[in-house]
Formats: sequence, structure tokens, C-alpha cells
Amino acid sequence: MKTLTKTIAATLLSFAVLGAAHADQELIPTDNEAGTKLCLTATTGSILKMNKAMKLSKVTKRYVTEKVTCNGQDMVAFVEQYGAKAEKMNNFLTNGKYSEERNVIASVNNQ
Repeated sequence: MKTLTKTIAATLLSFAVLGAAHADQELIPTDNEAGTKLCLTATTGSILKMNKAMKLSKVTKRYVTEKVTCNGQDMVAFVEQYGAKAEKMNNFLTNGKYSEERNVIASVNNQ
């Protein structure tokens, strides 16, 4: 039953966030789960608050970036889309390995 409740809550949260405009979005939690709190805290851009939330939830940065999903996205992508100070927060979460620039791995040269 808990799984069904969590699934419904996650779905409702997804629809709530999808309906919000990026420029003036307001993320509204639909449950009181630790993962939801981490997602919302990460969007604030406050490293101090995020560090405190992770300690309270007893999770590591690695766990947050690899296992926690927010509206079907990994934490880094979610913060990129909805977060204040996204680059700062993602650098904190990835221990400085985050880069907003996307590198082109290969290209086709049509001559």
C-alpha cells in the first residue's frame, strides 16, 4: 500500500511541476518523504540547507546524485531545470564535476 501511495504522490507532484512555468514556478510538495524534501531543498540554491537536509536524511552526495529522482529526473537535471543557483548546487552535489557546457563527443563532416 505504501508503494501505491508513493506512486500516486509522485505522479501528482509531476503534474503540479509540469503545469508551473519555469520563470515563476512554485514547487509544491505532495508528500512528506525525505526524497521530496531533498528535491525541494536543492532548488533553493543554498548549500548550507542542502547539506543539513542530507545529514537529516542520512544520505551522501553520491546517493543523492545517483539514486534520488525528482519528477522522473535525476537530481542534477532537476536542479538544472528548476533550481536557483543551479551551477553552484550541482557543483556541490557532484564535488566539482558538474559543467553546464555540453561537450560534443563526435560530429559528422560532410564534404
